[in-house]
Amino acid sequence: MAGGVPKVPYKAPGQQTYEFIDVFNRLYRERIVYINQDMDDETANQTIAVLLYLEQEDAVAPVQMYFNCAGGTTAAGLAVWDCMRSVKYPIATLNLGLAASISALLVAAGTPGKRSALPNARFLLQAPNLPEGVRGQASDIAVEVKEVLRQRDRFAAALNKLTGQTEEKIKEVMQRDFYLSAPEAVQFGLIDKVLSPAPPKPSKAAKYTAGIGAPSDNNGAL
Repeated sequence: MAGGVPKVPYKAPGQQTYEFIDVFNRLYRERIVYINQDMDDETANQTIAVLLYLEQEDAVAPVQMYFNCAGGTTAAGLAVWDCMRSVKYPIATLNLGLAASISALLVAAGTPGKRSALPNARFLLQAPNLPEGVRGQASDIAVEVKEVLRQRDRFAAALNKLTGQTEEKIKEVMQRDFYLSAPEAVQFGLIDKVLSPAPPKPSKAAKYTAGIGAPSDNNGAL
């Protein structure tokens, strides 16, 4: 598909014609939030705005949050977590591919019992790093280091609350990049279950024709 955000047809209730809107806008209208880029300040603000809007639209209908996110800043992610805790509706979270760093915490922040991942999804826990381009006097860098350590402690405390793992255990595993498969994430407490897509049931009226994936009349003989 060409660059840019894909657009899909949508007909609002009461309208006679379709309009083309971006696919993320279309998902919002179905109460689905898809996080597919780093959780920086801009992405966090957009996500918070959507979550608040959905609460004003319907305070009790559930919302689904899908993640395929390579990370982001701890401060931005914690702001989204605070918003997720403040809204009234239940939130189901699903890791589609990769939930790294702060996005792993956001997957774990879903409503208990509604946190899941696909079978091949991965999680990555890692400690916050110094911002790029930090420079200046030693005292200035010391201030930045102190702030990063404070964010690490807040990150560990949040994961402790969401997973039941001790803060000491969390800090220990985050000393190096710590990858977890979907089943390992269940054991760690990040999610509640692994979703296994059910194979589609063939229709009785279906007729197979020759082609890629179709059975051969000669049992595959050349």
